[in-house]
Amino acid sequence: MESQILKMIVFHLIIKITGVNTDKLRIQPFDFPNDLTMGRNVRVFCSVEGGGGKDLHFQWFKNGTPLKNGENNVLISVHPDGFSALELKSVQASDIGNYSCDVKSKEGTVGFSAALVVKANPTWIQEPTDTTVLVGDTVMFHCQANGYPLPDVQWTRFYGHIGEDSVVYRQKPTWIFFQNGSLMLDHISLRDDGHFKCTAKNGIGQPLVKVVKLNVIVPARFEEKFGVVTAQKGESARLQCDAQGDQPLSVTWSNSSNTLSKTSGSGYEIFETLTPKGINSELIIRETLPQDGAIYSCLAENEHGRDERKVKLLIQEVPSPPPGVSVREVWTRSSSITWLVPYSGNSPISNYIVQYWRDHKGTRRLNEKTVPSSQTFAMIKNLRPGTSYIVTITAENSVGKSLPSDPAMLTTGEEEPDAPPMDISVHAKGTNTITVTWKAPPRENWNGQLEGYYVGYRVIDLSETYSYETEQFSPSLEHDHFLTNLMKGTKYGIIVKAFNAAGTGPPTQEILVSTLDGDLPASPKLYVQSTTRSTVTLKWNVDSPSHASVTGYTVQYRRESGRWHQATAVPSENDYYTVTGLQDETAYEFYVTAANKYGAGDPSEIITVITGDIDSGFASSLSGQRGHGYMDLAIIVPVAAAVAAVGVVVAVSCVWQRKIRLRHRLERAMSERTYTPYAGIPVGQVTVGQRFPDMDKTWPPGHSDNNPPLSNPDPYSAVPPRVQNGDLRKASSTQEMRTYFAQDARIQGLSGSKQDVRQIRNSQYSNSLK
Repeated sequence: MESQILKMIVFHLIIKITGVNTDKLRIQPFDFPNDLTMGRNVRVFCSVEGGGGKDLHFQWFKNGTPLKNGENNVLISVHPDGFSALELKSVQASDIGNYSCDVKSKEGTVGFSAALVVKANPTWIQEPTDTTVLVGDTVMFHCQANGYPLPDVQWTRFYGHIGEDSVVYRQKPTWIFFQNGSLMLDHISLRDDGHFKCTAKNGIGQPLVKVVKLNVIVPARFEEKFGVVTAQKGESARLQCDAQGDQPLSVTWSNSSNTLSKTSGSGYEIFETLTPKGINSELIIRETLPQDGAIYSCLAENEHGRDERKVKLLIQEVPSPPPGVSVREVWTRSSSITWLVPYSGNSPISNYIVQYWRDHKGTRRLNEKTVPSSQTFAMIKNLRPGTSYIVTITAENSVGKSLPSDPAMLTTGEEEPDAPPMDISVHAKGTNTITVTWKAPPRENWNGQLEGYYVGYRVIDLSETYSYETEQFSPSLEHDHFLTNLMKGTKYGIIVKAFNAAGTGPPTQEILVSTLDGDLPASPKLYVQSTTRSTVTLKWNVDSPSHASVTGYTVQYRRESGRWHQATAVPSENDYYTVTGLQDETAYEFYVTAANKYGAGDPSEIITVITGDIDSGFASSLSGQRGHGYMDLAIIVPVAAAVAAVGVVVAVSCVWQRKIRLRHRLERAMSERTYTPYAGIPVGQVTVGQRFPDMDKTWPPGHSDNNPPLSNPDPYSAVPPRVQNGDLRKASSTQEMRTYFAQDARIQGLSGSKQDVRQIRNSQYSNSLK
């Protein structure tokens, strides 16, 4: 310390002798020793460079607070040669901080700061102490220490006697450590009884160590407060009371306020066995009688407390059926069932048995689910969506099972199908048409009732998203759908998805197909020339420049909702064909395609015909080209007027019987010319199916429902693809097979049988007479 002062004096003498002087003041840096410990003295100097040491004012600060000479072991001295000394006597942990020196002169004010760090041994703030607690309580041990650096506090647990062989556990799940060193033990058990050690250390001096004892006391108590024992008449009954607590521990039995003696008992015996936790006392009744059925009490006592347990002795019998069985909630594959607790028959119910099966005729598969007696509800899983089930509940105890409860009914909700349609097949039918055929997914994958299918298509390399068309569900084995108004010579990707009320199922694997790249024949205009009970004669024409290139025609027919059948190929020079082998008074659907060297053109419209005798000429006039009711009125009105005039002449000149027959014939033909708003549903003798969905595809601009065009719509091959905003990928995705007819003419539920056809014809004939 004296050498430092001497150096300061020499430094300032050199400045005076040499005449060194600066315009700006600067404090020579100073710092405190790094290995400073408590109890030592420390001194630092604040020396100014420049200014000649004249008119200088020194001020010392600790953490921004001015220091005063002589307070808190602080000594401050100022030397006339331009420096000041700060001395701290017997440094303690409280002296740790940031010290700064400020010097003021006429040139200005300068300052410099240095940190004082003192390494302090750990000292106790709060020592842990021995504690006594009850089982299940919570205890807090406090172990807080001070020092620099801040001591690290650790807790360890000793099992057995403290020594070298002690087993140490550092932590348990029920231990909670706090940053200040405290330890909390929650839900104290007998295993927590023992010694705990707290250690606080920071690497300076000796660590602080304190061992404390945790005493866990157990008052007399029972884990189970109530029990039920059953026995049949004449059998022995064993009643047990397992008491826990510190010794000495005693157990006393009583029955209806009468104490049962261990030595003077009649018909019963009491046995007691010491256990690690207390005493196990047993009351044995050798031969039970009806009057033995009662509530027995056992009282356990020790110096820390007392507790009582009751045991009910009952005569056992079969439970009654559970009442109040109801369906609480139903989902698609599971359901929750609830019921009320039945009469137990003086015996605790061991479990419930939930029985359920599918509600359908024939053999049934019984499913069972066991539910513990602690709950009166069950979750039935692995059900089939959209299926009805019957559920009953049976209670069971040690005697046996009860009768089944009253049945409850439930029907699961639907889910979207979880399998794609099967056997999908895609074929190009022309430059603008693709036909898609498929079969329904397996029945077990419907997850409800199918409502239809989505047929998706996209242009390969142009679109990543699909446009969809809807095909309604039918019970037929195979389904088909025509995609029309497509682009010529373009590759498309086709998928099919089934849907029900819950949603849409997974799609089939995408199938690639290209529309034909050639001038295919136009779509034929199909007529019905005549019908008999087993045949239908069709006639058609192709109004197209490519008519000369037609190499042949193909006639397709089927019963409604059935599979399509191909008739014999028709040579190109013929424009008619008679389909034979049909059933009488049955609805059939027909369409014709023309083919040339490039392939088959777009199919004609689908027409529906009901077989039966009818004049060929009149049938031809009624068939129409497209089936538009508004268009056919132009033909029907003149024809009807002419026929009416002929009827008047015939009525005058012919006999009454002839008149009646012709009138009946005329009115029958007129009544059968009834229109339907949906393609493929027969109402009269001939109806025409329409696969164009949009008004702008089939009618010229400017027409409406009340002002129909007088010309037929263009065939599929002649209809340009719809372009939305110049993007072919945004073509209409809602094409459906439907016809715009009068809305009051629709007939639901036609099956195609002879009886149904007769009913329709009779009703139409009656309406025509009105």
